Amino acid sequence: MNPLDGVKNYQVYYGHPTAAILKDMQNYDLVIIEPLHYTKAQVEQIKARGTKVLGYISVMEVATWNTGLMSKLQSGDFFTRNGQRVHYSEWDSYLTNIASPHFQGLLLTEIQNQVVAKGIDGVFMDTVGDIDNEHLNNPTVLKQQRDGLVNFLKQARARYGEIAMVQNWGFDTLETSTAPYVDGIMWESFNADTIKSDAWSQNMIKKLQAVDAKHSVKTLTISTRLSADSHKLAKDSGFIHFHEADAYVNWNAGLVTRTQDTAPVAVAPTTKPATTTTTKPATTTTTKPSTTTTTKPAATTTTKPAETITTKPAETTTTKPAETTATKPAATTATKPAATTTTKPVTETATKPVTKPVSAPKADASTDKPTESKQKAKTDWKQEKKDKKEKKKAKKHAKKHAKKHAAKHSSSNDHHAAKGNMCGKVKHKTAGFLNFFKF
Repeated sequence: MNPLDGVKNYQVYYGHPTAAILKDMQNYDLVIIEPLHYTKAQVEQIKARGTKVLGYISVMEVATWNTGLMSKLQSGDFFTRNGQRVHYSEWDSYLTNIASPHFQGLLLTEIQNQVVAKGIDGVFMDTVGDIDNEHLNNPTVLKQQRDGLVNFLKQARARYGEIAMVQNWGFDTLETSTAPYVDGIMWESFNADTIKSDAWSQNMIKKLQAVDAKHSVKTLTISTRLSADSHKLAKDSGFIHFHEADAYVNWNAGLVTRTQDTAPVAVAPTTKPATTTTTKPATTTTTKPSTTTTTKPAATTTTKPAETITTKPAETTTTKPAETTATKPAATTATKPAATTTTKPVTETATKPVTKPVSAPKADASTDKPTESKQKAKTDWKQEKKDKKEKKKAKKHAKKHAKKHAAKHSSSNDHHAAKGNMCGKVKHKTAGFLNFFKF
């Protein structure tokens, strides 16, 4: 059974989540996200009503800014032509060699750490179309790269079971090699005005319908203009459509509404029945509080003390205060990276009851408070500085990402010169793609 069966709508979003965005994502059958921006608790919140989640990875390119990944690459992980690495100066990225076992291992590790470990349902594999773009004129190399991709997909299936796998472009590669191993393919720049009048596009629609009939591979389409006409054309073709005009860095809120009545009917059959029956109750009772602490670190700083003070006294009166405070913070900090915001308020409230019975002189208590306060201020300052640095870095990447997409959107007016522009180079009748591969 294809995990995309029953999916009627979706949205792609590579920005950072907010509480409002996480809630609105629950209205969709499917969302595609940048997994580095999300915690496991946030993913669980998205999936609470049956939404499927795919995490982004890039399989055929690596950007130079991604120093973490670049430092792990070996010389054989880069694709070379005439002894030289293939460099895309406009994106400052390098073409990779998917036939390299070492590079395949890096991608499998990425899936484990960023997709499987976070409870994400599957992967969206960008830049697959580079295989067709770069190697169609060299049958020997073309076969090597396609065989390498198939080997990678087989290993992913063997390790991670029936996770959903969707490739971006690479229509010829799909038809000849990957159709038995993937669940979907994305077709960007699916704009009705050009698709209807383009012979290649009309032929490709028929080919994708035939692949779906034989291998159950769903086609996800994206338009950047003529939303209504493009949506109708996609629906008539049996495709799943989304209209995007913001380069995937802005969440388009309120486009889809899922009611309580329709959620079980539309989503439960496609969401793994076990997940529907088990995860929902868990999300209501356990995950929600965890989600609150995850979503807004800033808000958590003010909210946490209230939660801690309310909960702790009940346990302090029954159990030893010292033992209660020693155990609880460990559980809290293990769940969420925001250890500073959770632990500090607990330490402060725990110190008062402990120091009064233990320390008889008042001088000790008054000395401890300023010391704790000073340490807390220092720790908070360091954390705030770290958070600002992370936000600045993420914002820089998002701007660079948006700038790339804006350039590609503006260059895709002529469909014969551009058949895809999410994350890739614009090519004639085949599409490349580039987003950043994050490690």
